[in-house]
Amino acid sequence: MIGKLLDRRYQVVQILGQGGFGHTYIAEDTRRPGNPSCVVKHLQPATSDPDFLETARRLFKREAETLEKLGIYDQIPRLLAYFEEDEEFYLVQEFVPGNPLSMELQPGVKWSESQVIHLLQDVLPILEFVHSHEVIHQDLKPHNLIRRSSDNKLVLVDFGAVKQVKMYSLMTPDQLKNETIPIGTPGYMPSEQALGRPYPNSDIYALGMIAIQALTGLHPKQLGEEPATGEIIWQHHAQVSDALAAILTKMVRQHYKYRYHSATDARQAVAAISSPNTPRVVAAVVNQILKDYWQQGYLSATKMVRSLQELAKPCYVPPDNTTVRLSTGSTPTIPPTIPQTQNLGKTARLNPFASCSNFQIKRRQLPLLIFGTGAAILLTYGVITTSRPPQPAPVVAKNQVKETTDKNQTPEKDSCIVVVSSSNLRSTSGRRRTGKVIKAGTKVTVTGKEQNGWIEISSPESGWIWKSRTRNMCSEK
Repeated sequence: MIGKLLDRRYQVVQILGQGGFGHTYIAEDTRRPGNPSCVVKHLQPATSDPDFLETARRLFKREAETLEKLGIYDQIPRLLAYFEEDEEFYLVQEFVPGNPLSMELQPGVKWSESQVIHLLQDVLPILEFVHSHEVIHQDLKPHNLIRRSSDNKLVLVDFGAVKQVKMYSLMTPDQLKNETIPIGTPGYMPSEQALGRPYPNSDIYALGMIAIQALTGLHPKQLGEEPATGEIIWQHHAQVSDALAAILTKMVRQHYKYRYHSATDARQAVAAISSPNTPRVVAAVVNQILKDYWQQGYLSATKMVRSLQELAKPCYVPPDNTTVRLSTGSTPTIPPTIPQTQNLGKTARLNPFASCSNFQIKRRQLPLLIFGTGAAILLTYGVITTSRPPQPAPVVAKNQVKETTDKNQTPEKDSCIVVVSSSNLRSTSGRRRTGKVIKAGTKVTVTGKEQNGWIEISSPESGWIWKSRTRNMCSEK
């Protein structure tokens, strides 16, 4: 094949890979200036039966049209051409200079949490786009994510749709009609996909496994499972915050109904921990809450307001949705496998990222909807303003110190302030989280400084905590 001219245009110069279904080559486009490189995928049917070839030809064309639609996205290779020669099929795609992510995931090497968050932020928008076109990749793994040399972005290649074209050569007539051939790679492929019934969040599972592999330095096949539930056991292998652990654990839940329902939901959850309670993130979450409120006609305005109030708390993380309503009407509840370090109360169980079905609004509910929407608009401004972390205190003139202290009425420095609900600790600058948690029952020493609902402490750690999660025990004596 090396040196062969395909379609009187593509000169094959190098083999990239081979398998039971065909070969992949690097070729030069002789009809473009500079003869730029491209990737040619050669698909060889195992039979020349006319009926089989006609069916394969139809499916091949359909899959090529799908790749044509997806190629408009910057982080997906463009389809340049597809053609048939001598009853063999060819796909020509854009060549992406770079290295696969598998080269970065070395055994035993653990990524930092910030690296993993950046990975999720890079790939989840690609999945959003792919799923918006009703396409499931079906083979998301490190080898199919290319780190593009030009800008260091990850590019998603080798879609399951292409793999399905390759599978046509081994399909029986019944399988061609059914089209339920499982596609994927063990370790990154969830159970429903192995049965030939993938869902969009099957790709979310695969991405979650890649992130866990990066955090632990272990291949997915090396991780254990809970005998009773089949859930992946991985957190003891990694140094990871509870917030990120909660997100990854939900991404790789054994049953697809308990994962994030969409890449958008997962992306918003990641945004909530990477840029907690910024106006943009809050607006996205409020939008999701309002959408769910409109879809769930039975959800009361009081519950929606409580959900917004929970969002206003510092370091808000969308909780795990552990209840799913089945079509039969029964509502099984699965115990959450995500560690809980914050006492969020009952309101935390209102998951603003849960998708709902059975949309139906009765006439008597309309006033409630109008009231709830108005309340949400009024509360959004308060959520954005009150959830900002404290800023460094301004310089105050000496003759203003006494007046300022009397106005704020902050607790005096003593050891009687007790944390009654676990609270995340922010740095003394107030601009970022430290990753530490002051647990409930801990006695803290305050400095006397308070801003926007935060108080500064000097022990057992230095930083800022949320005042509403503390109690002045001295006042009760």
